[in-house]
Amino acid sequence: MRKKNSIINMIVGLVGQLLNMLLSFGGRMVFVHYLSQEYLGVNGLFGDVLGMLNLAELGIGSAMIFSMYRPAAQNDEKQLARLMNLYRTLYRIVALAVLGIGLALMPFLPRLMKGGEGIENLQLIYLLYLLQAVTSYLLSYKNAIYQAYQKAYIRKALDQIIGIVRLILQIVVLVTTRNFILYLIIQLFMPMLTSVIIWARADREFPYLKQYKELPEPQERKAIFKNVGALSLHKLATVIVRSTDNLIMSAFVGLATVGIYSNYKLVLMNVNNLLGHVTGAFTASIGNLNALEGRKRVYEIFRILDFAAFLLYGYLSGGLVTLINFFIRMIFGEEYLFSMTVVVIIMAEFFISGLRQMGLQFREALGLFWYDRYKALAEAIINLVESLILVRRFGVAGIIGGTIISSLLTCVWFEPYVLMRYGIEEDWQKKLRRYFMDYIVRWVVVAGVSAVSYWIFQLMPQTNFLWFIAQGLIYTAIFAAVVLTVYGRTPEFQYLLEMTVRKLKKKLWGGE
Repeated sequence: MRKKNSIINMIVGLVGQLLNMLLSFGGRMVFVHYLSQEYLGVNGLFGDVLGMLNLAELGIGSAMIFSMYRPAAQNDEKQLARLMNLYRTLYRIVALAVLGIGLALMPFLPRLMKGGEGIENLQLIYLLYLLQAVTSYLLSYKNAIYQAYQKAYIRKALDQIIGIVRLILQIVVLVTTRNFILYLIIQLFMPMLTSVIIWARADREFPYLKQYKELPEPQERKAIFKNVGALSLHKLATVIVRSTDNLIMSAFVGLATVGIYSNYKLVLMNVNNLLGHVTGAFTASIGNLNALEGRKRVYEIFRILDFAAFLLYGYLSGGLVTLINFFIRMIFGEEYLFSMTVVVIIMAEFFISGLRQMGLQFREALGLFWYDRYKALAEAIINLVESLILVRRFGVAGIIGGTIISSLLTCVWFEPYVLMRYGIEEDWQKKLRRYFMDYIVRWVVVAGVSAVSYWIFQLMPQTNFLWFIAQGLIYTAIFAAVVLTVYGRTPEFQYLLEMTVRKLKKKLWGGE
């Protein structure tokens, strides 16, 4: 029954995500048709400004939810209520900090925007974005009780339903009024509606949350704040690496360029969301090995999952390099294209990030974040400095290049070092060398497949959706042939192949 429920959850999640993806692309098509590139740039810029303000959160949410797992498992209602009271208090402080810092930034908005002179009601637009961020902290903390009880799917399902309604309403507003302010009001109101529904449901389902008013004991608060301190450096790195690109781009290149870049980010965001559903179910299937009983088995599982992540991210990275401009030309128009050089750099950063994912999951599972806390700080500083230096000479390519350089100098080598040295331990130097050899070969495979596919596609028409599908199928065949040639006899490939065949047989002929 558990496996069946997992499959149902995955299918529901994928269907919901696919519908959201289709509507998000439809909404973006309507947006670029009825509003200018500058408004699209404002949408991306202010989103990143608020991403920067989220630094005030300092990892409080992760630390609080981690602290709630044990009392939830033991059904300790009093302790859960105490933790929720602390969570509410801390998030109110965060909301005030975000509001104060956000208001203080308002006089500097014109300096962050190059080419945004034609945007009307700029301060009102910014205040709507700021209000959305502040209310999220005031209303959303009760989500934590569902995460503690392993019921996060309740919020996810509601998010998908409300998200679909939001996208439909925004499309209607743009078509009928072309009013960006109304568009933003819907964007503000719908997540608030989700939080209010969760709030009311939590009060009804967990009435004890209102019965206890006190906070956790001082020593418990001290342990939570220690975790917040450790997580804050990782939060700092995430915010700087992921939320400064649009700020730098807007200030040095122009607001219209931010709008163009946001379309590429929309594609990658939807791809990442789909991968999240697939890899989550895939990880659970591998977990049926029930083999986290010793470092040797941990290492074997890591190699299988890491290879699976390479197949997914390698296939998509190469495919996007060769086909994303074709797709964006069809959906948004020729004027929303970046040069091929910029596309290659964007997808290289996406591939680097994808190859890190399994290592990061194992780091968290083995509790290794303390060992690389200063790596996060170094990554953030290098990223910001390199992006500011390179943008003056190379524009958009320089900004994304700064992110790549910071990853190569920190994450790419230090994260696997920490995993092998402190997580695997046994014969870790040899295993680390093998990891880096695999890493290089994987880059060669994806680069080679992408180059050959791109050369072939330049000889073909790029005129309609049928040609897009045809080129996607050709790329898939080339990638599959190369992977089979290079990896067909490896233990990881054989395991994944056998598991896939076994699951297909169960699906076709039944059985557990």
